[in-house]
Amino acid sequence: MNSSSIERHLPAAKEALASFLATLLGGEAPVSVDPPASTTLDAAETEHRDHLVIVCKTVAGFAVTLQPEWLPLLSKSMLGEAISVGDPGYEDLTCELAGQAAGAIRTQLAASGLTIPEMLFEVVPSGESLPAGLLPDSLWKVRFTLTGKGGPVEGYVLLSADEAPAASEPASASEPASASEPASAPASEPASGATQTVAVSPLAFPDLGTEQFSGDGGHPFGLLADVELEVSVELGRRRLPLADILRLTTGSVIELEKLVGEPLELYANGRYIAEGEAVVIDEQFGIRITSLAASRTRDKMFR
Repeated sequence: MNSSSIERHLPAAKEALASFLATLLGGEAPVSVDPPASTTLDAAETEHRDHLVIVCKTVAGFAVTLQPEWLPLLSKSMLGEAISVGDPGYEDLTCELAGQAAGAIRTQLAASGLTIPEMLFEVVPSGESLPAGLLPDSLWKVRFTLTGKGGPVEGYVLLSADEAPAASEPASASEPASASEPASAPASEPASGATQTVAVSPLAFPDLGTEQFSGDGGHPFGLLADVELEVSVELGRRRLPLADILRLTTGSVIELEKLVGEPLELYANGRYIAEGEAVVIDEQFGIRITSLAASRTRDKMFR
């Protein structure tokens, strides 16, 4: 992977990352992204020794390093509770956030013509050396910075510089075929009078494996970009006997089970996806997302 191919897709990746962070933080998320720079694994480990390292298990030579301040910043907005590095369950939360961010960027890049595979992550805690073989010696490093009220927080994307990218890009029609590739030879015709033997065998279909169709699955989410879903917000519920319902008149009040100040539940096509709080926008009601459901819950919408 070369520097120019990375730079070509940085604007789309930056836009997706900023949109993802704005959703989690409930407001604008100013993100800056630096051009890629060449580095080595030893230099990266030394420079980011105090960072949280998130290594991709499904794409060779891909990792992200984050300053520890990222985790409490995002968990406070997402869960209402600041979770720090070292707290119980912080590894799962970090992998969940990394997977959601990768899914958002993956969808955006697919729309711009770059297809990248599914990404699953594992966490290497701060201060620990990277296990041997996870990353190559030669790397591209891309720094991204989020500027917030508490000051800037930085992260780095580390990409292999030794291997061709796993992602696939459509070939340009103006590029000539490689001279090293021989032209297809015409099929040999049987000699006049010769009997041609045709082999007949049963039709065999390849094993397609387990079907996946989720935000981080094997199919680009862009295929569903124009599908409309019904989104509803539930203020509360109450179970009533039929007799009580038949006695309802104009002015009757039904007491709901939800208390004042409790988060409202957001559903897409009847599936729970998030919680939020009511806001007023001009003269209309709205809901500000305060926490997202686990990706496994939201994936059920597409299964």
